[in-house]
Amino acid sequence: MKFKHSLALIGIGRWGKNLLREFDKVADVRYVYHRGDKENSKWLKENYPDIKTADSYEKVLADPVIDAIVIATPIKTHYELAKKALLAGKHVFVEKPITDNVKQAQELVKIAAKQKRILFVGHIFSYHPVLAKIKRLTQHEPFKHANFVWNKWGTFNEDLMLNLGCHDIAIALDLLGTPIKVEVLENRNIVSTSDIVFTRLSFKGGKSATIYINRASNFKNKTVTLVTAKNVYSWENDKLLKLDKKTNSLKLIYKSTKTPLEVECAEFIKCLQKNKKPHTSGEFGLGVVKVLSKIA
Repeated sequence: MKFKHSLALIGIGRWGKNLLREFDKVADVRYVYHRGDKENSKWLKENYPDIKTADSYEKVLADPVIDAIVIATPIKTHYELAKKALLAGKHVFVEKPITDNVKQAQELVKIAAKQKRILFVGHIFSYHPVLAKIKRLTQHEPFKHANFVWNKWGTFNEDLMLNLGCHDIAIALDLLGTPIKVEVLENRNIVSTSDIVFTRLSFKGGKSATIYINRASNFKNKTVTLVTAKNVYSWENDKLLKLDKKTNSLKLIYKSTKTPLEVECAEFIKCLQKNKKPHTSGEFGLGVVKVLSKIA
């Protein structure tokens, strides 16, 4: 099968492997560039023998065949890698968040606009089929409140809000708009300097969202409760439930069959094909980083 667009993947850690699996289905992945970890090199050779391992990022950028760069590296490296790619005339898919600070995010947005290149930020939950279903169901139901709860154990070596909180912030911005006030109600250290964070976002019209993340929990669950003028919905993993007011119980109304990653990767390729501005554009990613900067 021949693909119209050729990509290079930068970074092949756990998430980079997931991206490679999906992008290999919808595009021509020509190169992978990584730090040279022997296990990752072995994995790539065994699973994707036709994909070249690049020995230099500059060589990848200099290849005129490459249309876009997919960046799946640590957050602190996003800015430099994305900037070089955009200045080299490449479209960019960069994992969330776009950068770890507002100034660098603003600069990438400006460069992308000047270069007339697509800057796509990998806020994966924005491409979740359940979120798409929620948007369809609530077109005529004004939102009142969204409550995000995430319990898990681990990832203590990453900044809690940059790594996890940006997911919920992106969903909140997607559904409720730009917050007019950001408050940190609790920030507690258990294992690292910040392991439990409870935040409230306030929006115009009295709308609000609360985000509770605990990465020192002995059980794992992630739920989003959405209250509209008419209904109450609960989003749990790939399921959407709705409150049955007669029985006061939650009833399953939808279950997604596609993964958000496959939808996201396909959407990036569609943006390249149609020269279309992505939903999670650089501007959207910048909006998330602006909120994150107020929860430091």
